[in-house]
Amino acid sequence: MKALALSPAAEADLDYIWEHSATNWGLDQADRYTDEIRDACLNLAAGVRHGRPVDVRSGYLKFATGTHMIYFRDQGDRLDIVRILHQRQDVIFNLPK
Repeated sequence: MKALALSPAAEADLDYIWEHSATNWGLDQADRYTDEIRDACLNLAAGVRHGRPVDVRSGYLKFATGTHMIYFRDQGDRLDIVRILHQRQDVIFNLPK
């Protein structure tokens, strides 16, 4: 399994996703959904799941989970989770170059 690193922006994304989910669907659903996202990140690092190339940013991969997309870079021995964006968010604006 590769090492897994979440950027500060990805951690902030997860915090926002939890807060939004808790407000709209309750604490249990917020916990379940953010756990699902974290599990997807772990599965990517373990090689159980694989991402697809991102068309608008070279070197990035993406993986869909729920209504969110995990954007990451494969660094060989480490997987860097860069952002976790809702499917409606502007990727070009929110993903670093």
